[in-house]
Amino acid sequence: MPKRWKKTDVTYLRRYAKKKRVSELAERFGTDASAVQAKLAELGLTALDSVVPTALEQSPSVDELQKGLKALHEGKWRQAATIFESVAGTAQQTELVATARRYLEVCRDQMARKRKVEETDPYLMAVVERNRGNPDEAHAICAAGGRRSKDPRFAYLAAALFAEQEEYDEAARFLELAFELDPATRVHAQLDSDFERMRALPEHAELF
Repeated sequence: MPKRWKKTDVTYLRRYAKKKRVSELAERFGTDASAVQAKLAELGLTALDSVVPTALEQSPSVDELQKGLKALHEGKWRQAATIFESVAGTAQQTELVATARRYLEVCRDQMARKRKVEETDPYLMAVVERNRGNPDEAHAICAAGGRRSKDPRFAYLAAALFAEQEEYDEAARFLELAFELDPATRVHAQLDSDFERMRALPEHAELF
């Protein structure tokens, strides 16, 4: 699971990031270096051993680097990696290339972790993607191998995703399937805030 950064964590980073190495910060927060690197980038901070580009403003590759950072912050690791790889291969400034390569490693590390999690627990991966604001990826994981048609967890999650996107007919279809596969999910759905709007719709009220 990705680290959840608390307000106190951010305050600590702002105060001490420049005085500590990435590895020290990772140990302090009980997470990995790549997570710290991504958070530092999001906050516009650097650690003691970060690569600090000094002439980025004059580089035509800066806009691409910023696009990559935006994708990285949003958890779109593959998209960000493609951008950083391009910057690393085309930028003229050594510091810019070093920065792009550093964030490329962060992305590759996160993609490797993502693959590992998906291989061991695809349901968890689907939940992670949903929480990151990537419903299309979450849907794809639910649908892969027919999971949402035979596993009540995936059927229920697919219903919640569709409800969130206000596609209530599809949400109802998978919710009914979840009830068939595991009747206990009906009780959960009656209280689940994901279906609050749907419960108020006359055409779907009887589901609950």
